[in-house]
Amino acid sequence: MAAGVRPAANPVSTPAAQARADAIWAGEPPPRRPLRIAYLLPHHNVTGGMKILVEHVRWLRARGHRVRAVLRGAAAHALPPWTDVQADEERVLAPGEPARRGLEGTDVAVVGWYQSLFEWGALGVPVLYFEQGHEILFGDRPPGELGERLEAQFDAALRLPLPVAAVSPHVAELLSRRFERPVGVIVNGIDLAAYRPAPHPHGHRVLLIGNPRLPFKDFSTALRAIEHAHRTVPDLSVTWVSQVPVTLTATPFPFENVVSPPQGSLPGLYRAHDVLLFTSRYESFPLPPFEAMASGLPVVTTRCGGVTTYARPGWNCAMAAPGDAAALGEALAAVLRDEAVARALAQRGRETAERFSWDTAIDLLEDALLRTSQLSR
Repeated sequence: MAAGVRPAANPVSTPAAQARADAIWAGEPPPRRPLRIAYLLPHHNVTGGMKILVEHVRWLRARGHRVRAVLRGAAAHALPPWTDVQADEERVLAPGEPARRGLEGTDVAVVGWYQSLFEWGALGVPVLYFEQGHEILFGDRPPGELGERLEAQFDAALRLPLPVAAVSPHVAELLSRRFERPVGVIVNGIDLAAYRPAPHPHGHRVLLIGNPRLPFKDFSTALRAIEHAHRTVPDLSVTWVSQVPVTLTATPFPFENVVSPPQGSLPGLYRAHDVLLFTSRYESFPLPPFEAMASGLPVVTTRCGGVTTYARPGWNCAMAAPGDAAALGEALAAVLRDEAVARALAQRGRETAERFSWDTAIDLLEDALLRTSQLSR
């Protein structure tokens, strides 16, 4: 094992324990019953993965479960300040404080960050690991010794005898192939009342969403694609919603940067534009195209893996290979120029989103938690 990797502390890390953890996905789920659930949150950053974990807390409570949010770190609250979600209980653990305090009195815990499994997976409470698509799973790691160490950590964590669920069939397939074990799937849901279409004149307003500091988001390709489209749609404008400020100089098109808007304003931002351009190299279950479809916004996206959970090229989106700025630019221009094309993609996108309600997603999540809770019996 690479230097710096902590071995699993779980005393039952045996082939039999592994088989028992994997076996939860077989057969019928246990009968529904209220659970006491701990959600172990990795940080407070505004990311797609954190948004989903927080929504899990909201919807599980609505189903009658008692949910505790747990965070290790220096913060006033376990839940992040950018959400209106509340838990039944919050616990913030100081550095060095026993992890067991976060789980005491619970039936099952959800961990969303692989490095947390070494600490939280050995405390006697059944733990479900929810994988939302770490970079390492896609072959993207830092160079040199650091990358080797992180990949060794990732492999060690995913080989612990704990049930694993994935956010999309694509991620589940990657995990199953790499670790030769069954993986459950818990797809994302969406608030169809908040993210909804609204009539507005067809225009040439392009929306980008994402953190410019994440290379895999590939905004350099997005900007080249927009420049390509601008040649035939000279009055297009661009809005980039980002977690940190973005500075562009000498762009041939009007540009606005919206930095860290309140989460409640996102549906309105989607509805104020005419097309979403999404150019990631890889994704697990990307939220911006999903939210755009629900909002009645046509989508131009790369073929980035997990997006195919809901995206069908030529049906509810336009799609091109990652890095193909010319093809993305042509697709973007076609959507902007042709109102009929834009309207058809928007309508089918909304119909697609309607098949991913939170009720459906929480059915899958409840099933996984009930199965996992059986490990304590």
